[in-house]
Amino acid sequence: MKDVTDTFKNRNWKESFQNRMSKNKLSGGKVRYLYIVLAMLIALYYYIMLPPLHYASLDFWFFLFLIVAGVLIIELLADSVKTFSKLKNGETGFSMPKFSLKYKLLVYPWPILLVIGVVTYLVLSPVFFSDGYSNMITVDQASFEEDFPETNINQIPLVDRDTAERLGNRQLGNITELVSQFEVAGDYTQITIDSAPYRVSPLEYAGFFRWLNNFQTGIPHYIQVDNVTGEVQLQTPPEPIRYSHSEILNRDVMRKLRFSNPFALFEAPTFEIDDEGNPYYIASTYTRNFFIREPEVNGVIVLNAMTGETNTYSLEEIPSWIDRVYGADLIMHQLTMQGYYRNGFFNSLFAQKGVTEPTAGYNYLPIGDDLYLYTGITSVVADESNIGFVLVNLRTKEAQMYPLSAAEEFSAMRSAEGSVQETSYTATFPLLININGNPMYILTLKDNSGLIKEYALVDVQNYQSVYVESSVSQLMQAYAVDNPLDIEEIETEDDLNEFTGEVDAVQAVVVEGNTVYYFTFDGTVYKADISLNDHLPFLEAGTEVDFTATESGEVREIEW
Repeated sequence: MKDVTDTFKNRNWKESFQNRMSKNKLSGGKVRYLYIVLAMLIALYYYIMLPPLHYASLDFWFFLFLIVAGVLIIELLADSVKTFSKLKNGETGFSMPKFSLKYKLLVYPWPILLVIGVVTYLVLSPVFFSDGYSNMITVDQASFEEDFPETNINQIPLVDRDTAERLGNRQLGNITELVSQFEVAGDYTQITIDSAPYRVSPLEYAGFFRWLNNFQTGIPHYIQVDNVTGEVQLQTPPEPIRYSHSEILNRDVMRKLRFSNPFALFEAPTFEIDDEGNPYYIASTYTRNFFIREPEVNGVIVLNAMTGETNTYSLEEIPSWIDRVYGADLIMHQLTMQGYYRNGFFNSLFAQKGVTEPTAGYNYLPIGDDLYLYTGITSVVADESNIGFVLVNLRTKEAQMYPLSAAEEFSAMRSAEGSVQETSYTATFPLLININGNPMYILTLKDNSGLIKEYALVDVQNYQSVYVESSVSQLMQAYAVDNPLDIEEIETEDDLNEFTGEVDAVQAVVVEGNTVYYFTFDGTVYKADISLNDHLPFLEAGTEVDFTATESGEVREIEW
């Protein structure tokens, strides 16, 4: 006899399944809701990640992949519900859904695009286009003695980024009403203003709640550090800075630039100011050499940090006050490609004849109104010496190679550290300077706290010849003892003035570990470093002294 229990159970299962499917069935309206949710998620992703809509950007292809993947999931979900619905109604037996045309259009292009991308990337590699890679930057030969500009000793930017940060943060820390609401941003961009080197950095909101308190009025100041003297100024632009990296919503710099230029490829913007002190963010736009491989700058986008106004310039139209059009990383990469592949790809692997590369470090050198990247060039088969130096104009990418057999920069740094090994000072990456036609490295020596303690001058061609003093002027005087040098021309920052008379008042102050004596004379304040005269600790009010000083009050010599 037939077992009705199993039949009853099957009927209950079918009824239960039908009820569930009726509840879970995706109507056309529900599918539209899913697409609305997908559109909102895609818009949110774009708002946060800001991918460029450009074929040469991997971020764009990943963004497009996420869109297609979302559409594919919704369509699979909708078709799966339809299949189960037909199964419920007994219209068809269970079978896998057919791979219809819409799925083919969603899926098949991706492996094809991947294959095209990989093949293109390999075909357009240095293996086949070594000449093109070596010519991304043109480096002209020049003579150091004839073409390298003689250095103005009074304008050597020895205040490096780390020291500038310390000085800027300390300056802001002295202003209570600001430090409670703002911090100094980490930009500290090196630029030139009226041929003088500076580092500039805007303030930023000190957290979310400080942003809530201040975003309506904006950021009131930026920091300007003199790269020669270390003087820090808190500058106030004509209007508050309303567009910065510390903004959260539409006034974020990257978001503003992306919304204004959705199809452009651009590098991370740098903070600069023009000659009138107006703050801007400069983003270099670029295209690709070899279709999808190597970036090449083709212009800049200039964002007014006060008003949000943006302007796009081609390379021929760039304003002269903009110092940094080409990034240091791009220049170093192109110099590497130029050195590797100038004699062909396989030569770079096997014979390595004439194969060179830039040294592991670089520095910035202001010359006139322009900023130059400086780095040494060394052979890949030797690592202790340079065969020359390269200067690259960061606004025009004009590059000059100065063939010169010299010590590699890190060897010079170790030599300078060895001269004061008892102090455990650390050398900074040197600058190359020209003193009467002689190439010299100049660098600073810092203690464990990061404070500049001494200055070193190292002979480029004989790095065992090292001069170490506590100030640049004393350093040049020590160098002049052994070398022809006109001290009168280089030891002053301004015209020196001579004074004789009685000191009105004296006060000793410790500045970054060094004792400095401030004294007043005829109502003017002057300052003298302890190293100038061993008798300075005994200077008293009423003492008659003879001294020379600059117009800014820096004492160069003092006797009594």
